Amino acid sequence: MNEMGQKLFNLPNLITSSNFLCGVMAIILAFFGRLEISALLLILAMIFDFFDGFVARKLGISSPIGKDLDSLADLVSFGLAPGILMFITIELRLNGTLGATYLKFHDFQFHDYTDWLSMCALSIPFFSLFRLAKFNNDTRQTDRFIGVPTPTSTIFFLFFPLLYWQIGFENTTPFEPSYPWVLDPLVMACTALIFPLLLISEIPLLSLKIKNFSLKSNIYQYLLLGISLITIFVFKIYALPIIVILYVILSIIEHNTTKHHEIQS
Repeated sequence: MNEMGQKLFNLPNLITSSNFLCGVMAIILAFFGRLEISALLLILAMIFDFFDGFVARKLGISSPIGKDLDSLADLVSFGLAPGILMFITIELRLNGTLGATYLKFHDFQFHDYTDWLSMCALSIPFFSLFRLAKFNNDTRQTDRFIGVPTPTSTIFFLFFPLLYWQIGFENTTPFEPSYPWVLDPLVMACTALIFPLLLISEIPLLSLKIKNFSLKSNIYQYLLLGISLITIFVFKIYALPIIVILYVILSIIEHNTTKHHEIQS
């Protein structure tokens, strides 16, 4: 294998490609109505996304090819895939049933505004595209993020299909179960339309990469981890959006506290 082949097919890049394949499989399974497996595949993609950078740093491997591959994989797994999951979840709430295994796209009539609600989910891959391009060229994002990262956005949006699946899975009667207000198609559509704006926002957010285990230098990361574990135990699926919102709030507090200390010094 020549030098270019070695740069292309190294261990970090193969891990990145696993992230990409998880995203592709998640999209395929989502169209067959397996929302829960699709969501699990995206969580697995996040694990691969973490370890490709971790392995690259440990092996001292860095290349423009790896950076481009990572962005392309993230666009599929954390842009297109969650967008499609939200699209399908909204469609199933509007027109489908809990037993649906596929979407009948020929049933789209676009007679009123409800027929367009699922299209709001396209905002997720649209702004993810710009988020990833911005991250690759923004020199400020070395020690912290500027704007919500695409994996964090995906965690937020996985809440909706997982909750829809859980309610359907637990429903044992032939009648349609009672859905909480968060699964109202209009609520989901508005959320899918508005939340992705945080991807390209100028909000400074904590980097979740812990370089050392010092409590003083990672106090907010440890605080986020501890509260997240408690939240997951107490609220289960509902913990997903809560953790993301908590992450944004803690990041803003940390940024303002650090800025205040810098001004005083």
